Amino acid sequence: MSASTTREGSIRVACASNGGEVLDGHFGSCEHFLVYKVSPGDIALVEQRDTDVTDDAYDKNVARAALIADCQVVFIQSIGGPAAAKVVRAGVHPVKVPKPVPTEEILVKLQSALESPPPWLAKAMGVEAASLNPYRDLIEAGEES
Repeated sequence: MSASTTREGSIRVACASNGGEVLDGHFGSCEHFLVYKVSPGDIALVEQRDTDVTDDAYDKNVARAALIADCQVVFIQSIGGPAAAKVVRAGVHPVKVPKPVPTEEILVKLQSALESPPPWLAKAMGVEAASLNPYRDLIEAGEES
């Protein structure tokens, strides 16, 4: 993975990890979040955010969500319903990947979707989903009424 600066069109992605560049953490108990910038041409590890800073928080899930609030997507091995709601409230889209996987593997898959993102990813990126183009007339008609 490149350490270079990513270009426009990138998104910030957090991966729950317990060690190394492996997506293997539960949202509420992972040791850190690996934060990446992902663009169509680059994947760069930006920083590692240790979760021990959230240990003394009144609501650990809110504190962990705040820790990654500058990300659009978080990949986790698992997350409970109340924690997922707090992550969504922070503006981050949670994605469960039930088996441990190298972060590069999941980020390469995400990277390939950036050119023509599905609706959930387009929303996280703040762009329109190309897959909705056939319905654009209906959407615009609904906005006019």
